[in-house]
Amino acid sequence: MDPIQEIKTRLDVADVIGEYLPLKAAGSNAWKANCPFHQERTPSFYVSRTRQSWHCFGCDTGGDIISFVEKIEGMEFREALELLAQKAGVELPKFDKEKASQKQRLVEINELAARFFRSVLSTLPQAEVARKYLEKRGVDDLTADLFKIGYAPDTWTALTDALQKRGVTAAELVAAGLSSKRERGEGVYDRFRGRLMFPIMDVHGHVVGFTGRILTDDKKEAKYVNTPETQIYKKSAVLYGLDKAKGAIRQQDLAVIVEGNMDVVSSHQFSVDHVVAASGTALTADQLGLLKRFTKNLAIAFDQDNAGNAATLRGLDLARQQDFNIKIITLPPEAGKDPDEAVRKDPALWKEAIKEAVNIMDWVYRNAFRGRKSDRPEDKKLIVRDVLNEVIRIADAIERDHWIRKLAKDIDASEIAIREVLDQVKGQAKREPREPRTTTAPATVVAEEGTEPTPSEQIADQFVAGLIYREELWRFAHETLAPKLEWFEEPRLQALYTTLVSAYPLDNRPLVANGSPSHSLRPPDGLAPDLAETLNRLAFAADRAFQDMTLDDIKRELKNGARALRDLWKARERRRLEEAMRDAERTGDQQTIAHLATAFRALTDA
Repeated sequence: MDPIQEIKTRLDVADVIGEYLPLKAAGSNAWKANCPFHQERTPSFYVSRTRQSWHCFGCDTGGDIISFVEKIEGMEFREALELLAQKAGVELPKFDKEKASQKQRLVEINELAARFFRSVLSTLPQAEVARKYLEKRGVDDLTADLFKIGYAPDTWTALTDALQKRGVTAAELVAAGLSSKRERGEGVYDRFRGRLMFPIMDVHGHVVGFTGRILTDDKKEAKYVNTPETQIYKKSAVLYGLDKAKGAIRQQDLAVIVEGNMDVVSSHQFSVDHVVAASGTALTADQLGLLKRFTKNLAIAFDQDNAGNAATLRGLDLARQQDFNIKIITLPPEAGKDPDEAVRKDPALWKEAIKEAVNIMDWVYRNAFRGRKSDRPEDKKLIVRDVLNEVIRIADAIERDHWIRKLAKDIDASEIAIREVLDQVKGQAKREPREPRTTTAPATVVAEEGTEPTPSEQIADQFVAGLIYREELWRFAHETLAPKLEWFEEPRLQALYTTLVSAYPLDNRPLVANGSPSHSLRPPDGLAPDLAETLNRLAFAADRAFQDMTLDDIKRELKNGARALRDLWKARERRRLEEAMRDAERTGDQQTIAHLATAFRALTDA
């Protein structure tokens, strides 16, 4: 048996989802709960044991047992499959075994290094400087243990010697980014020496690298040293603290992005758990892809001086292109210079600053005036440039006009002058090369997100939902109502209906596996993913709409739906024939006119 099918056979979707959510009965072999993927008060998340699938009508997402684990755990497909395979006791075929084992080995070595650094911090006398530093910064033992904070001894080979005794080779230490080759002679030496060590973990909590902070005032040494790029560590593809923050981010539907590791550590210590760090870099496509698994809402707390504005905005360009909702956090003067300082003074200050985050345009406007005088000509020019660089991004003319008028008033300038500068800024923006816009849109799109179905689409969806709700309704509809393919205007439903007619012929065979007419139609084998998703959504809609109705009531609904679809099809055909007749009349094509007139009369009489 195919491993994926074997996993689905051994595991029940309701049992697995029930480990994550409190499910309540919602009919025969169906359950409901508040959706874990968006905020809601009334449950719209449904699980069907019959179909072994789930669907949320609030955020219009759904799928099978694997897609649920992918989404709830923030995993890729293979990772979710491996987790479920382990739970089901199914052995998966090896995938690039050599490469996978190399990566696993590097993770194991980094985990060993993290335990070594943690042990040094806790026990060795020479780590006293690190212990005092953490005490001064207010980091308690529980938080230090949660983030696996440690200390690298200020010697050349302490880690190298310790790990080589555990069977780690010099080549493996170099590959893991923990050691460097000696320039002269053979052997390796520790990359991290005399530093407070912050293990960097991937989204699943595996140690993939380190950041080491120096604790002395030695100007010759870099304040921070990071693991170099390795097979398992790519700086642009990780966010510090995401492994611990992902649950809170999903729950609050907001990710707070800060700069430093200590900002994250302190926030989590004081129960502000949806905070992660970009480690001083602009948000990358990989990092945004990770965040998108959990939320589309970001609150950014970066440097807020005028010199940092342009860099901050450039760093958010990619997030804006990917339709993230972005707000900017401004700390009040009494809070201190960064989130770490703020949360230690008073956690309420940091929480309130997050709550009061403003949209990008408000933040740009406020910071354009910071440290400048609006009555000085040279400062006016800088203020106008900073504001208008963001105004040109605004698509709505009314909103754009609002900021132009406000800016003119606040710097005591004419709107004409502001608009003239705006034209200059637009021209300059067009001349400057832009980075290519990236997209993560799927190859097949059923409908634009947020698009409301038309009345005719709603009728068609409801009709097909009734057809698939029970085998006897499928038979009733085809024997009594004789639905036709042309009734369905939408190509997606046409394709689904054609597939179902082919998969479930009306002969004497039962349509479902156990032969019971009281079961719904299952997705046919080999059904395209987009059609399977549509079928799944309609099946859940049928469960909700028809569970309290008698069979006769549902049949009446199907009759009304068939009549409405037929009338809508006739109206479309009449419009098509009328347009074709007008074209034939313009060219004097009497034969075509006669043919169309006959078709029109036949349509009217039908």
